[in-house]
Amino acid sequence: MSGQGQHLTVVPTVTMLGVMKARLVGATRGHALLKKKSDALTVQFRQILKNIVTAKEQMGDIMRASSFALTEAKYAAGENIKHVVLESVKSASVRVRARQENVAG
Repeated sequence: MSGQGQHLTVVPTVTMLGVMKARLVGATRGHALLKKKSDALTVQFRQILKNIVTAKEQMGDIMRASSFALTEAKYAAGENIKHVVLESVKSASVRVRARQENVAG
């Protein structure tokens, strides 16, 4: 806690009472704004987390379907399916682009 050990010398006057009340109002307002910001960031974080979970579930479904399709192809064409596919393809029909982000910090 940053407020420990810090004491204000306050003269007991009406003016100082007004100053201290103004500081209290400012501190209360600042705390409320920080709480609102924290709540907004929490909501945003949960939305991003929900998107990540949805994407992972979709990826699992797609991987399951692709694995099953590969198994079907191997069953139909035999174990040398890789050579058959490589010989029949002239050019790529789908391009895959990967992006790696650097995490600083």
